[in-house]
Amino acid sequence: MNAKTFYKILALSLGLGLIIGGFCLFGQSLDNKILILDIIVSILVYIQLSQFVIYPLIDMNRAAHKEVGMMGIYFYVLGIYCFLAIGLMFFGIVYTIPFQFQLMGQLFLVFLALLGRVATLHAGEKVERIHEKERKMVETRRVLRTEMDNFMDELSSWESPEGLGVQKLYDIQEELKFLSPSANAEAKQYERDFCQIIEELKVLMRNADLNKERIKGKIDQLERILSKRKSINS
Repeated sequence: MNAKTFYKILALSLGLGLIIGGFCLFGQSLDNKILILDIIVSILVYIQLSQFVIYPLIDMNRAAHKEVGMMGIYFYVLGIYCFLAIGLMFFGIVYTIPFQFQLMGQLFLVFLALLGRVATLHAGEKVERIHEKERKMVETRRVLRTEMDNFMDELSSWESPEGLGVQKLYDIQEELKFLSPSANAEAKQYERDFCQIIEELKVLMRNADLNKERIKGKIDQLERILSKRKSINS
């Protein structure tokens, strides 16, 4: 345990001690049941408000940052719960509300807080799913660029006859840098077709003199596929 964690735990422990000690010193006029209930409620509220001291609100080590999607709902639910729980406890003390009514009221508020917590987890999962979807989209685009770059590296080591349209391949390689990621099924098919044409070109280029016309046709086909893929941006 490092010093930072030690002082965090110490501060939280002292806070709990102050809550319990305060009720024990100044709550002697309260019925024992109500006193215990108020201590428990105060501790619940305190833990909810101070949990970020130990656990950061956003984990910067996780790319998804699903906590961002939870923040709005979480603070809304937390604020309402703490306000109502403290309010019920205050009015229970001032107006001597019977224990059973206070208990049912606090249990109802805990129930609402749990429902809110479920909603925040659902929002966090949705953010995580969107992140994973975007990650796959970017990964697919990276694969296309890697395939093309590897092919161009191989091409530079081969002796290519004039008139093959090699400049078009360099243009295609450059255009891939600006290709937008997409999860569209049609876009994925174009990407598969693109990779397939690259593989076919690798084979044809090994005997470029005999396959000159077929190579030019494949390059034109590659241009058309890329043009269609670029028209899909989502």
